[in-house]
Amino acid sequence: MYFEIIGEITDVETVAAGSGIHILPLLRKRYGQARWRKLKGTATVRLFDGTIRRVEVHWFEAHGIGKKEDESQTFLRLKVMTKHQKSKSKFAICINTDDPDLLTPRMIYEVLPDESAAKSNYIRVIDNEGEDYIYPADYFIFVDFSHAVEQVLLRTSLQSSQQMPAV
Repeated sequence: MYFEIIGEITDVETVAAGSGIHILPLLRKRYGQARWRKLKGTATVRLFDGTIRRVEVHWFEAHGIGKKEDESQTFLRLKVMTKHQKSKSKFAICINTDDPDLLTPRMIYEVLPDESAAKSNYIRVIDNEGEDYIYPADYFIFVDFSHAVEQVLLRTSLQSSQQMPAV
């Protein structure tokens, strides 16, 4: 994984449960049938470049199965606690991933501006779960599209996020 939690996770709260979890079929396939819930909390982490940051951490747990991320780190993901401003859309193509269910190689992702993440060589993208998380920038190559292509990509992205089950 591209970060290490140092210290305790605090301010833990449930953000989704059961069918409100977008990747519930994937969790059940990988770890089994259970009462899954998505949680978030605040933690201090060390990024792969050595930078130490205070971030929001998301993970999944199920009674009787526990927090599978401690073993595989598959679903432990970061949201750096920063406000990102609206700017011209950017896109990147995934060329590497540690979990093909969350990032798909050769797929185009919308990149959200995040100067704080960029300082540590990370980018914030809307991943396959439909949420924005930070990932190492070297997982992607940036691409410039014409304005017309960008509009189609943004419209398609909006339509697919509206078709996702409600949380």
